Amino acid sequence: MSTRSSIAIALAALAAGAALGVLLAPASGSDTRKKLKRKGSDLRDRLTEMLEEGGDLIGKLRTNATDLASKAKDTVNTAKDRVHDAANGAASSGRAAANPASKV
Repeated sequence: MSTRSSIAIALAALAAGAALGVLLAPASGSDTRKKLKRKGSDLRDRLTEMLEEGGDLIGKLRTNATDLASKAKDTVNTAKDRVHDAANGAASSGRAAANPASKV
């Protein structure tokens, strides 16, 4: 089960529990409606806050992933350059060693 669906289930259970608690409590109709309105508003505010936090987290994750990808690319390019330089150095050494032998 994904985190998103777990949060949705938890919020639905919280809302249902709050609504049942308010409805089953002995109070007048107007008091009950006020309580339901307040609980709904509180739930909406909390959900909005959670969505904003989730959006911020996604933005941070995206930035971190981009940074890591850039660092990985730089590391691969550096390693590629080193291998290329080493191969060129070995080829030059091999040519230098082969040239004196061919002159003899």
